[in-house]
Amino acid sequence: MPKAMTTTTYQQTPLVDVTCQLTFPPNLKISAAPPVGFQEGVKTLFPLFALTQDKSAYNFTSEDQRWQLVLGKGALTLVARQYDGWENFTKYFQQAITALQKDYPPQFLQRIGLRFRNIVRKSALGVTDLEWDQLLQGKWTGDLAWAGTAGELKATHSEVLMGLNGGKDLVCIRHGLVPIAQPVQEMGYLIDHDFFVDGQHALTDVNGKLNEYHQSAQRFFKLWVTDTLHQAMKPQG
Repeated sequence: MPKAMTTTTYQQTPLVDVTCQLTFPPNLKISAAPPVGFQEGVKTLFPLFALTQDKSAYNFTSEDQRWQLVLGKGALTLVARQYDGWENFTKYFQQAITALQKDYPPQFLQRIGLRFRNIVRKSALGVTDLEWDQLLQGKWTGDLAWAGTAGELKATHSEVLMGLNGGKDLVCIRHGLVPIAQPVQEMGYLIDHDFFVDGQHALTDVNGKLNEYHQSAQRFFKLWVTDTLHQAMKPQG
């Protein structure tokens, strides 16, 4: 069992969103009629309702628009924007899982996934005078070595797929420079950790798997950060 680690939170977090998705064999009952019972089960946290833009799934959102829950005939997806901690995230997702189990219990899950998407922006951290190799560990950012030799880099993209726990669980790491238009036009650095496992899994497996991925995400993010970036993000714990 992995050793428990101290959680570090940042006042200036680069975390853009956290997404959890469960996929299961298509359930035609979900698309055959409005999910009245499911809505009753989640409306305390997700009171707003609409069809998705393509009308293929049901979209439930929190009153402040920070939380989005999408129910489709073969997937349940929770997206948290302005993420405020793992305890609160699990509270929202637990309500969704309970409603799914009550109204549309899947025979099994085909995938359990948890994704953390970060974008480091120099302007937000007050470090516009620093180079990326002062903020990010060089073992990940080799492409930035081209800077200053062939003109200013406009974008980079790298993707790595790694096995965890003997290869059963996987993490797809996407990273690179990305253009940002708002609130100021600049280049940011994307750090995207997408953890998942395929196969046949019970709903009772979900909480343990998500906790494992959450701990792994914290360890992976620390591998990116120099002490300079760590201090610029204003650690709180």
